[in-house]
Amino acid sequence: MDLQFKLKDVFEVDLYYGFYDIYVLGGFDVQVNDDFFVEILDLKTNESILLREESFKTRDYKKGNRAVKFFSFQITEKSKYKISVHNYEDMTVFYSMLGSNPFSILNLLKRLYGIKRKQLLLDEIEILIN
Repeated sequence: MDLQFKLKDVFEVDLYYGFYDIYVLGGFDVQVNDDFFVEILDLKTNESILLREESFKTRDYKKGNRAVKFFSFQITEKSKYKISVHNYEDMTVFYSMLGSNPFSILNLLKRLYGIKRKQLLLDEIEILIN
């Protein structure tokens, strides 16, 4: 089951047993503040599911979009869950990885010629759980 939604969306959904991954869609370079998180709240027990943050953020294509894997989690009991994203206001998503290293020669040339990386607006960024 794939759930794809905008950052501002809050919804309730039935989740079944299994392992899930949370991706940020739209680009290959994602920068967030330390307070950014996705809350998955079990509506029966009113407890949050523990998310494991990926230390190495893998890049891939999901649903035809560039994606960065951010979190993973496990559901051990089928239930109805409330899903919401918090502290995303400072999130920055760049379409490409090029130029993310400030010491690269390519980045220096881009800065010299005034070329900027394509940055997505907050309304364009989506979250995918699969």
